[in-house]
Amino acid sequence: MSATIRDVAKKAGVSPSTVSKALNESGAVSADTLKKIQQAVKALNYQPNARARSFATRATMHIVFLADFPYDAAFVNPHLFEIMRGVQHSLDKKGYALIMKQADVKSAYAYTETAAAQHQVDGFIFHASVVSKKLASLVARENIPHVVIGRPNIESRMCWIDTDNQLSGEQAAQHLLDLGHTAIAIVNGKADDMISWRRLLGAKRVYKENGIDIVQTQVIQTTSSITDGARAVKKLLHMNPRPTAVICANNPLALGVLQELQNRGIRVPQDMALITYDSYPFAMFSEPLMTAVDINMYDMGQEAARLVLRKMRHPEVQIQSYTTMPTLIRRETT
Repeated sequence: MSATIRDVAKKAGVSPSTVSKALNESGAVSADTLKKIQQAVKALNYQPNARARSFATRATMHIVFLADFPYDAAFVNPHLFEIMRGVQHSLDKKGYALIMKQADVKSAYAYTETAAAQHQVDGFIFHASVVSKKLASLVARENIPHVVIGRPNIESRMCWIDTDNQLSGEQAAQHLLDLGHTAIAIVNGKADDMISWRRLLGAKRVYKENGIDIVQTQVIQTTSSITDGARAVKKLLHMNPRPTAVICANNPLALGVLQELQNRGIRVPQDMALITYDSYPFAMFSEPLMTAVDINMYDMGQEAARLVLRKMRHPEVQIQSYTTMPTLIRRETT
């Protein structure tokens, strides 16, 4: 016969309600008491009854992840899947299941409004791509447990976590500066891509602090495709002075630039160094391997899950912070 919560309480020398608080993290339990309960749970091989707990707390034990997954998401945005793996890992530990929901800005609002009103899920994890002012107002008005992955492009009281993209830009620029590159160019992403924009700000800041201004003619705006990266090379080679290094806003752009430079007989890094952001999907497999400022998306997913569970327990908590510091991975293109 399987152990019950009363068996755990008896073995730990506490009340069943204290065991419940400890297991559900729904109240203050001292460290010593928590340790006794954890030891009792392990000794008895106690498995909480998810259905009973759900009925007692009116919880669904489900968290929904809303993001805009394009048809080729695995190729153009593999980060989403690393984030979801991290989310699921943290939720598994607490007995919650993850629901993945495809949404755009409009449908994200409609789904959240209905799901929250009907108590279909216990909490929401939003990708920044689906956040709008209307959604932010709904979340604040209804006090909906949530966290946004990525800093929203609007001013709001929504809870969010993000990597410090400006710091990423600073690291990329500092690396090139340390190697002696003062003539650089930046192949940037879409004009409305706030991640690329913040990385650009970071790079500009480092060079300005060293007496070098990156002017607009050194920044090439693109639509973030491999083809655009290849097209950017023509502009790079017509710059005066010609840059000795280039910062690419993402892997597709970097691959396009790298391949076109090689097609034109320009050696990387001997004739022109190259650095990008993130290791997926090309930086680790290109020839030569690309230097990158990388971030741990799996860790970000884990943190997002922990924060939304915390928000569920403590609705008053306001979280707007950076997590998962970027790391420079030097490979063969610098």
